[in-house]
Amino acid sequence: FLHLFAFCYYAQVTNQSPPNFTQHVSEQSKVTDRVSRRLIRIYQLYSRTSGKHVQVLPNKKINAMAEDGDVHAKLIVETDTFGSRVRIKGAETGFYICMNKRGKLIGKV
Repeated sequence: FLHLFAFCYYAQVTNQSPPNFTQHVSEQSKVTDRVSRRLIRIYQLYSRTSGKHVQVLPNKKINAMAEDGDVHAKLIVETDTFGSRVRIKGAETGFYICMNKRGKLIGKV
């Protein structure tokens, strides 16, 4: 009898479908959330390719040629709520990192 009970219990537990995290994030992204706090942090993004930091220059150009601590390498990363988009802008210039139609990174207000 215990073997049958254990088998039935095991069958019930494993019969559940796995959670759909993509659907959950999609649904939560559509909800305006007044409880979550807006997060604003300052980072430097390091490029392993160039061995330098990403910078947003006053002429709206983006590159990975800044030294550690460079004023144009300080980036503000903003998020509003759970699942929201992340916005990255240069702390010194105020330009957001965007992508043009050709896929090139550019700075925009």
